Amino acid sequence: MKLSNPHKLPIVESFIRLYGSVLQSPEFPEELSVEFLPLSDDENEYADILVRLGKRIYLSEREIGKLGLSSPEIFAALAHELGHIVYRTHPWHTDSESRADTLAARIGLRDQMIAVIEKIIASRRYRNLTSQLVQRIHFLQHLA
Repeated sequence: MKLSNPHKLPIVESFIRLYGSVLQSPEFPEELSVEFLPLSDDENEYADILVRLGKRIYLSEREIGKLGLSSPEIFAALAHELGHIVYRTHPWHTDSESRADTLAARIGLRDQMIAVIEKIIASRRYRNLTSQLVQRIHFLQHLA
């Protein structure tokens, strides 16, 4: 898997430095190329933290800051979005979200992914999805 960060976003630089070699192992598609880009406030109509469009992942530094995510938690969220790309899942279906979460867990960020979901629940950002978010926490807690 090839990871590119054309805007040199510092958090993405750190993510690639720490986890890039793991994500370039033979278990991940070698031909897959993913680009990380900033998500400006003007373009962020729904106040998203991260947005995945095709093989691009957009980050909103403002929304990440509002949620109070630590660097390891941001890494887990990035890995989750990569999981959607690697496993070709669709967002907001319970099975798809849990499957995407497994990528974060596989690279050692299970507890951080749980913390991200807990912060999303606490923010009341997606009130109608609370039960699904809780299911994801339970799923992650029971991963070996």
